[in-house]
Amino acid sequence: MTYEEIFERAKERLLKAKLGDVKEFIAVQFNIIGEGHGSFYVEICDGKMDVQPYNYWNNDISLNVFGKELLFALENKASDKLGFYGDNRKIDILKPLLMTIPKARKTAEKKNGKIRQ
Repeated sequence: MTYEEIFERAKERLLKAKLGDVKEFIAVQFNIIGEGHGSFYVEICDGKMDVQPYNYWNNDISLNVFGKELLFALENKASDKLGFYGDNRKIDILKPLLMTIPKARKTAEKKNGKIRQ
């Protein structure tokens, strides 16, 4: 899997988070290690989220994670298992936000004895 594929899938999932009335400024650096390595950031500010394929040097929170593990967590409501480090107060705000991302729907169709997704 390439960095671009990981980033696009992660961005799609992250933008589904329900920010509610969170007005806190939070900058999160995601460092993808292993296959498809690279970095991207999430900025939450005034109840809006921005996801960009760049480094965020003055981040509040960061995470080093394999791309497949990140996507699994974001697609299966398991992001509370991710090992973020940084400002603990902001991590305590971020984790519940990520858990509002709905599980990914897998649409499988059985055709000619094979499962297609």
